[in-house]
Amino acid sequence: MNVEPQSLEALIAEFSSLPGIGQKTARRLAYHMLTRSKNDIERFATSLTYASEMVHPCPHCHAYTDQECCSVCSERAGAKVICVVEKSSDIIPFERSGIYRGLYFVLGGVISPLDGIGPENLHLAQLVERVKSENIEELVLALGSSPEADSTALMIDRMLTGTNVKRTRLARGIPMGSDLEFVDEVTMLRAFEGRVNL
Repeated sequence: MNVEPQSLEALIAEFSSLPGIGQKTARRLAYHMLTRSKNDIERFATSLTYASEMVHPCPHCHAYTDQECCSVCSERAGAKVICVVEKSSDIIPFERSGIYRGLYFVLGGVISPLDGIGPENLHLAQLVERVKSENIEELVLALGSSPEADSTALMIDRMLTGTNVKRTRLARGIPMGSDLEFVDEVTMLRAFEGRVNL
């Protein structure tokens, strides 16, 4: 017999559908939301709806923005280095640490056949076009350290064969299988400074 109301079960299911949220945490979050005031809950719902309506990928780099194009693309136009990341949140540690002042490009994932993600599902063609059209001098591949990231880096390297762009990737100071958004500033600094040619 289930003692939880159906509406509460539905709320728990929504929380548990979020990445990194298990059933126990989802239940804890759902019960916590029920202790909040109606105004708090309405403000939470409004901010979620507002973000989903206003935030969109930048047409140049695919980082999330609520402007026509992101602040990095507009403020650093003309920069000759692009740091390629898997997802928009991977940009945050670079910006927070201040170690990098170039452009970014969000691939939208890495090649992962087991998850049904092939090269056609990523922004690879747009990346190559941008490198060529903007005369980019260096491409820093900051895709983490998983086998899928390695195969994606290899694919990018092959796609840029015949171009003069220097291709580097972060040094292996980042733990295997970790997401860049969880890497501390010192580790990020060492990995970035120790990047190597492909």
